Amino acid sequence: MLRTLLSLLLSLFIAASAFPQATELPHQYKTAKTVHLTYPANAMDVRAIGMGNTQIANGRTYNAMMYNPALLGHKRFSIEFLGIQAGMPSATYDAANYLSQHIAEFEEAISLNQIWDGLDQLTQPGASNEQKLQALNDIQEGLVFVNDLFLEVTGPGDNPKIHGINLLPGISAQIGNFGFSLYGFGQAGFMLELSPTFESLLEIDIPTTLENPVETARAIVQLTAALAPAIIGPRKFSDKAYPTAYYSSYFDIVGAAGYGLPINKNLTIGANLKIINRRFLLYRIAVDDYDEIISNAWDKFKSDITGVTADLGAHYQFKSGTSIGATFQNIFPIQEIKKSIDTEFQFYRLIPREGQVDSLVTWETTITRPFELKVPFIMSLGVCHSFTKNWDIALDWVDIAENDSRYEKTEDRIHLGTEYRWNALKNILTVTPRLGLSDQRVALGLGLNVFKLLHLDGAYAYDRFVNEYAYFAQLKIGW
Repeated sequence: MLRTLLSLLLSLFIAASAFPQATELPHQYKTAKTVHLTYPANAMDVRAIGMGNTQIANGRTYNAMMYNPALLGHKRFSIEFLGIQAGMPSATYDAANYLSQHIAEFEEAISLNQIWDGLDQLTQPGASNEQKLQALNDIQEGLVFVNDLFLEVTGPGDNPKIHGINLLPGISAQIGNFGFSLYGFGQAGFMLELSPTFESLLEIDIPTTLENPVETARAIVQLTAALAPAIIGPRKFSDKAYPTAYYSSYFDIVGAAGYGLPINKNLTIGANLKIINRRFLLYRIAVDDYDEIISNAWDKFKSDITGVTADLGAHYQFKSGTSIGATFQNIFPIQEIKKSIDTEFQFYRLIPREGQVDSLVTWETTITRPFELKVPFIMSLGVCHSFTKNWDIALDWVDIAENDSRYEKTEDRIHLGTEYRWNALKNILTVTPRLGLSDQRVALGLGLNVFKLLHLDGAYAYDRFVNEYAYFAQLKIGW
């Protein structure tokens, strides 16, 4: 069939060239490089996110024990009996919405058929120039979906975009020097991996005129080579022609208990013991689920491992208002979760042969992509200085040992943040604007404290899970 289709193009090809002959190779099997996912299983507070995640030496949040257990050495009584945090990048919403609105493209191959029909019209013997120009226009319109999918959802094949949201419900308390916390933290993510068919279509330059017959002939050959191997019936394309979608998500349920020991008036040390139930999802997504691609991710988790680890910390308060802190998190290793996913693709390659007809080689390949999810050991240092009772600035150097693969450079590990607590209505409303720098990107935050009981916090900051900016919101009731 492919040779017949290619032979139809002969009348348009220049005399110095010839069309490729097709050869189908045996099915191949490959294992891709392992993707290492390193997520610490620590709670994150939106208040901290808004000021660049600088909390190692700053003990003003209820979950301070999860940033540095030595902060429990400063006695107090506080209870957070309802805490809900959520974060969602706008690009994730746009990607999910785009897939939901274009399910028909995946089910009926509308755009691929439009491209193929335009290609068929372009190669019809006796077609007028007007008909050929209309065919080129139809092909360009069909490629709009291919390009939009690349820009909105998939990203490049060697570095696909990960889309997702995070959710963190929890309760915590500090009674004297003891701290307790029970929380869940999860990232529900999905990604689409470009198929060779779509990668090929993205690289084809479709002419807008018929002035250059060589350019037109080249586009015809490239389009035919990209699409013909994926055709399995009249107006029907193989699923392998489309990008493959799958979930890559995790969820932790963590119970923690800690104690802070004051050594003297200025120095405290502390420790947390954490029990972690870690769940990891790697799951192929059917086209029928595209309209609920985010909500379905939370329904497919299965328990994988339960482990125990611990955090150690130290905190020193100077009389000048400056404090320093150090933490050693996840000092006991937790078993890694290993999963893999198989994806089948249709490949093709045009092989030029000097003095002979080009060879078109096609083959199917099953690619196994392994994933490893682990809890890394994190060592960090922090410093905080209070200019006034209501204004402070903090600097953290996180993951000094560079075990967290989410950070690419040392500069990414330097966090800077500040907040100002403005008592707008005495004992009724406190407004707290925040500013930070994390991952070499600016973070913004705002907090509202109503009657010292209801805490509303928001942040706009870079999310390393999806590698893009996200909105974070948090509601907490406690004192």
